[in-house]
Amino acid sequence: MLRTGTVLCRGALARSYATKTSPHALVFLEHRQGVLDSGSLSALTAAQQLGGEVSGLIIGSPEHVQGVVEKAKK
Repeated sequence: MLRTGTVLCRGALARSYATKTSPHALVFLEHRQGVLDSGSLSALTAAQQLGGEVSGLIIGSPEHVQGVVEKAKK
């Protein structure tokens, strides 16, 4: 006689953490000649409202990026 059964392994697939972590957001900030795109500013504001850590990624020439970084910090 052949017996069949179902074994559920929930523990192997579930994640558990010792402490609750705050959310972390990565925002890609678009700019044109040093002027931030309005959609990027909206995404940055939404990420800040999550209450966790926010990182921004800006790509461009050195003369434009520094000005964009200062505007994004505000």
